[in-house]
Amino acid sequence: MVLFLRTLPTHVPWRISFLIESGGLATVRFKSMMAAILSWTSAQNALVHDAAKLLANIETNTDDAVVKLEVSLATWAPEGNLRLLRTRAAELAKAVEGWGTCEVSEASGDVFAGVASSLLAFSGNSVATPSVAPLSDVVYMLPFTRPASAWQFGAVLLRSPDGKPWPYQPGSAQQTTWIDLIYARPGSGKSVLSNSINLALCLSGGIQRLPRIAIVDIGPSSSGLISLLKEALPYETKHLVAYHRLRMTAEYAINPFDTQLGCRYPTAQERGFLVNFITLLATPLGAERPYDGVSDMAGLVVDEIYQYLADDGKPHLYTKNIEPLVDDILGEIGFVQDEHTTWWEVTDALFLASFYHEAMLAQRYAVPLLPDVSAICRTQVVEDLYGQVKAPTGEPLIQAFGRMISSAVREYAILSGVTQFDIGDARVVSLDLDEVAKSGGDAADRQTAVMYMLARYVLARHYYLTEDVLSDFPDSYREYHRIRIGEIREDPKRIVYDEFHRTSKARAVREQVILDMREGRKWNVQIALISQSLEDFDPVMVEFGTSVFIMDAGPEQAIKRSTEVFGLSETARVALKTRVHGPREGGATFLAQFATKSGINTQLLTSTLGPVELWAFSTTAEDARMRNKLYQKMGPAEARRVLANLFPSGSVKSMLESRLAVLKEQKGVIEESAELGIIDQVISEILDAYSKNPDVKSLPK
Repeated sequence: MVLFLRTLPTHVPWRISFLIESGGLATVRFKSMMAAILSWTSAQNALVHDAAKLLANIETNTDDAVVKLEVSLATWAPEGNLRLLRTRAAELAKAVEGWGTCEVSEASGDVFAGVASSLLAFSGNSVATPSVAPLSDVVYMLPFTRPASAWQFGAVLLRSPDGKPWPYQPGSAQQTTWIDLIYARPGSGKSVLSNSINLALCLSGGIQRLPRIAIVDIGPSSSGLISLLKEALPYETKHLVAYHRLRMTAEYAINPFDTQLGCRYPTAQERGFLVNFITLLATPLGAERPYDGVSDMAGLVVDEIYQYLADDGKPHLYTKNIEPLVDDILGEIGFVQDEHTTWWEVTDALFLASFYHEAMLAQRYAVPLLPDVSAICRTQVVEDLYGQVKAPTGEPLIQAFGRMISSAVREYAILSGVTQFDIGDARVVSLDLDEVAKSGGDAADRQTAVMYMLARYVLARHYYLTEDVLSDFPDSYREYHRIRIGEIREDPKRIVYDEFHRTSKARAVREQVILDMREGRKWNVQIALISQSLEDFDPVMVEFGTSVFIMDAGPEQAIKRSTEVFGLSETARVALKTRVHGPREGGATFLAQFATKSGINTQLLTSTLGPVELWAFSTTAEDARMRNKLYQKMGPAEARRVLANLFPSGSVKSMLESRLAVLKEQKGVIEESAELGIIDQVISEILDAYSKNPDVKSLPK
């Protein structure tokens, strides 16, 4: 491995062949005899004789064999480029001589025999000078201990420290479950690695459709991935990837009570989510758990509210002019309505006429809303069971429950009405919760928990459908859902939670994530958690993790903690401490531990992305500002191409720092607006150079 490390910086192509034969002592027998006779002439002769005696003793008195070793190396260059060939030969010889006490001879006598000696299994002869050594020592020189991947093929191509390609395939059969934990301090390349894994999943061989990837993000770190995918797709499929920044307004309303198309009741998975969600809303601010009985009452309320609005209950009546598109289609299909027509009847009519999207729009007005919960909790069925139960505050539990639900409706505009925000048919979707998931104070923590739960619901509720639920669906809808569920079951699915430390006080969110981890294998769902410290993950999450990526070593206590939790060897601990320090030129080196069917595999790996990917995924403030401004000027794809040509390292930060240093030297002080001014200046230079040459490779000095 040391030899590989020494040749790696030279970028010299080379090969090596080891010829190992028995009868090693016979090779040195004559030399030993002559050295013994002439030992008085030189101290070196005595050493040669003593070495031969030691080898003879090893051969006679141990199980180790003394073998003859011949090593041949070769490098090459394009035909006619003799100068490059000599340079490469010198570089290779230098690396080999630095490997240990080795001497290299570039003269082989017979050129063809020299080339043949370095070919694998080509010839049993070698022109190399034979040496003698115990087989146990020779084995140490062989490339048997190079890092090996459990994956023969993989969409993510990493590399080992000695430059060996190391494939990794997320969601493969090599692992029983697919739970990724990525952690490091800010700026260590966590989001870039996550985006590269998500991109690789989209580029995996053998998939018929885009995978289903749900990204719950804080900030725009995944927007570059979405832009990259969108620009690569044909026009008619660009809608399959989407990035949305949620806001706490009615325009982004999401109704958690929405059901599958045509279904009057939620599936078991959806019902479980609703119970947890309502329980979260009915938990007092600052409390870790709800009042006793609230969770059970929430389950009863969910059942009652759907029963109340079903066909045989009091379904919502159809009202014209609420959804003009629905009204127009009903006119086209000749639907006859009266004052008793319900939204469920409208939904069924549109579906039978194959207007599936319009049927979904109509169904939004048929299902319950969160404000309905406050009324349902006061019905006789709920009163009979919980009317006498008191909350710790002294008020009736039903009254406390209704009060907290009403408060949630008032505080969270995004929950108070019919669904307006819809991801549609999008398969790769990122929801940016930066505006709605705040930190600091009990109210902010509650809002963060609500938004994470809601984001997970709207992005991934379809992931958990199976053919078993078809028996609960209306007959006329079963074939539609059977085809749809078949596709969902086939597709790889992945849920990514970025900035997971934001959920530290959101118990409901963490319990939902743990449930997804436990049952993800059944649904072919991968889970990825990204945060800044190992302590941000619950112990059971760490226990379930099957792919752990440590992107930055951190302080000594963090190294010690990682070593203890993951059982790192001393070699891995030293590698983590000395080699893992975030992204640098040439890539981001990290320590990864994979739990595969063949055992635990801990490796030091490097991820190197191309300049286009780096510019798409970068979250550095200066890079993002420049990238986004150029997106507006020349379009995302062209902007990334130009930036990749000008700054192949994927960042402009070092250039900005150099210009700021010059400015400080000239003026002695730097104003706060100076950096923004320099960014705008560089953008102007880029646009000017681009107008003269679209393939510009450098800016004028």
